[in-house]
Amino acid sequence: MEDRVLFILNHILQKKKRKITLESRLREDLFVDSIDMSMIIGDLEDDFEITITDEEFANLVTVNDIVEHLKARGLSDYELIIDSV
Repeated sequence: MEDRVLFILNHILQKKKRKITLESRLREDLFVDSIDMSMIIGDLEDDFEITITDEEFANLVTVNDIVEHLKARGLSDYELIIDSV
């Protein structure tokens, strides 16, 4: 799951040329703005077939927070493997 989230962020933020790790802070380190946020939410919703509100995302500080939020919603690596086949 971590790899999938990192892939999405790298894809959206590629022009900012920032190294993205699980410890990266979305706003302070990666300079995620409101447009980036909308794109990230959209990609996460598409990839994981869920809905994420702007308020939920606003409370996420690091990339790892996104991963943990997805796991807390019951998503697992096993489900992602099945979905991608």
